[in-house]
Amino acid sequence: MILSAIRVTPAASLVTIEFDRVLALIAMEAKSAPGKDAIARRRPHATLEACEKAQGELAEIVRFIQSEGLLPLAGLTGVAPLFDRESVLELDESWVVVRAARATQSVRETFLRSDGFPLLTRIAREIPDLGELLSHLGRYFTRDGTLREEASAALRAIRGRIQSKRAAIQRVLSEVMNRHAEAIQEPLIVQRGDRYCVPVRAGHRSAVAGILHERSGSGASVFIEPMQAVELNNDLAELLIEEREEIGRITRHVSSALFDQKEAILGAVAVAGEFDALQACALFHEQIGASRPSFSTRRELRLLDARHPLLDERLSAARVELFGEKPAGQKVVPVTVELDEHHSALVISGPNAGGKTVALKTAGLLVAMATSGLPLPAAEGSVIPVVDAIHVLIGDEQDVLEHLSTFSAYLVRLARILEQATERSLVLLDELGSGTDPEEGAALAAAVVEHILERGALLIVTTHLSSLKTFAVNDPRIVNASMEFDAATGRPTYRMIAGIPGRSRAIDAARSVGLPAAVIERARERLGDRYGSTDELLSRLQQKMAEVLAQLDAAERLRREMENERAALASKQRQLEQERARLGTWYREELERLRDDVQRQLAAEIRNLREMDRAARAHVAPSSAAEGLTRQIERAIEFVPVEQREVRAGDRAEHRKFKVRGNVVSIDGKKAVLAVDGRKMTVELRDLVPIERKAERPTRHAASAGSGDDAVVVSAELNLIGQRVDDAIEESDRFLDRALLEGRRAVRIIHGFGTGALRKAIREHLRNHPAVKSWRPGGDNEGGDGATVAELDT
Repeated sequence: MILSAIRVTPAASLVTIEFDRVLALIAMEAKSAPGKDAIARRRPHATLEACEKAQGELAEIVRFIQSEGLLPLAGLTGVAPLFDRESVLELDESWVVVRAARATQSVRETFLRSDGFPLLTRIAREIPDLGELLSHLGRYFTRDGTLREEASAALRAIRGRIQSKRAAIQRVLSEVMNRHAEAIQEPLIVQRGDRYCVPVRAGHRSAVAGILHERSGSGASVFIEPMQAVELNNDLAELLIEEREEIGRITRHVSSALFDQKEAILGAVAVAGEFDALQACALFHEQIGASRPSFSTRRELRLLDARHPLLDERLSAARVELFGEKPAGQKVVPVTVELDEHHSALVISGPNAGGKTVALKTAGLLVAMATSGLPLPAAEGSVIPVVDAIHVLIGDEQDVLEHLSTFSAYLVRLARILEQATERSLVLLDELGSGTDPEEGAALAAAVVEHILERGALLIVTTHLSSLKTFAVNDPRIVNASMEFDAATGRPTYRMIAGIPGRSRAIDAARSVGLPAAVIERARERLGDRYGSTDELLSRLQQKMAEVLAQLDAAERLRREMENERAALASKQRQLEQERARLGTWYREELERLRDDVQRQLAAEIRNLREMDRAARAHVAPSSAAEGLTRQIERAIEFVPVEQREVRAGDRAEHRKFKVRGNVVSIDGKKAVLAVDGRKMTVELRDLVPIERKAERPTRHAASAGSGDDAVVVSAELNLIGQRVDDAIEESDRFLDRALLEGRRAVRIIHGFGTGALRKAIREHLRNHPAVKSWRPGGDNEGGDGATVAELDT
């Protein structure tokens, strides 16, 4: 578990790389004091098992939050100070403890009931089961933490008597005020202390016999306890004393029950605090776009696109709030650091304020964060060494108490690191060899690097010393790196380029701050042509390396874009497969429903035919019967999505439902006017399908359908038998529209006899239809009163 971290890295080193400030940032996401304390206790682990376990717990809580949401931590708070006292807990203090204990049980039950989070479930099992205690104490508190009326039978009985006594007092005082209305200032019952009184005008004090308790601020009235209420108030006071005594007994009982479970409660709160800390880490993980690292015990460090959390622009607002920093508008520049058994040291050089120290601290900080189970702000594929300690030497302050100079103090701290570093350590040395004569400093720095390499520790060094850069070039165990400098702008880019040493650019810096040109030129002369040639060579190397890295970055971006596109296509394919399966299911269900509807309709048609006489059956058109059976299918077809092609005014188009063709006269929003055989009708634009003229073929039609080329034969009969009134009215409208387009002069609508409701509704609808000139019942050979013949206004 997280509490088992082995603290081996010196505390001073962690402070130097600002590990404590990162912990403070993460603690802002914690919901409770125990959670914040648990974050503050985080320290690097020194074993592979502990590091893997800590990162595994973080990965599980991230996954849990993404799938299940935040943990139920409401009420969790630090309760240890309440238990440190020997005195009895007050009821409100006991309620604080009860709420904290409830929160621990909510977290416990969350993971004991869930699957797929084995590491978190293992931690949850460490929370003691307090269910019996909470069940017992739950009857004493309401939802908001006040004492229940039913906390004890005695309390309930006492409060019942108190209520009765107060009612009796109010009745007596009301009678007194009614009897002495002229003496009463206001008809109000007031309370002074625990005694109920009435307000009496100061000039009528003698009118009400009783005990005077107080005078009003204005002096206009006095508050008198009438003699009739004295004994009742005495009884009430005695009951209130009994109530306080009973509440005191309950308070002591609740406090005792909590103290009896003190260790279990404190343990449960501590583990719940660890869960709060884990959740805070998960939220921080999302903020910084962290990744899960791999760990290595073979002296391997690979930080890919590492970002320093205290420079990350995404945390700018949090740093302003916590540290009072000024808002930063600049984005952090990621660095990549790679070391292994064969290249175990990195020497970083470059201009002042170019980012060397930041790169060094970023490496140390991220190793500390990863091995502490904290989120790693680096790209996927990063590998972190499991180290026994991180030794850091940054800064050159004097040791005044030891009467040491700046350089001597630096050497004392360096000596301590050289003594403590092992083959499993990570050593970070800033500006190694500076602060003294450059030649002696460079020699000392090279010796220190050799010593640490022989120890086997991983080493990162920053320097301005040319001799140390040359030493690094000649030792295959050391990787040179430089901080990029933009010569065009005269400013560093804070980008680290591995493979070549950097230039300090002291002369360029001197020129940029305004030193006299003569001084600058003399300095260049003193350096000589050899230095100038070397400097120029390094400059060209850096430029070439920058170009190569830019090309690599472009290639990597292209690769990522292709991967994203491939993933998007795969996702789209999955969605299409799911949609196809869903539509297949829907179509199957719809076909089954249509089959059932057709069977019911067919049965109804057969019943109606059996009810008709022979003559009527002879005049039933087969097309009408078929139309009735296929009506449900036609309705379903209307909802099937079809290809939508744009229709413009002047186009030839076919109406998808009526199967007639014509010219689109005009379009207004979602409506269109379609001209067929010289007749116009307003239709839904979505129902029109454009037709290419060369693809059109004249259709054969009956003489009664008119003389236009586009008329289509449609039955002049409509069978509505067995339909509901609303559906029948809607179907008859569509039928009449088609009949009008085909030039029909009269149509027959078959509605049957039945109860007469459908017949009445159809005829009423025809009476009000603008296209119907007149209607009449069917003749003997037209179905009689079971049908209606309508003459159309064509």
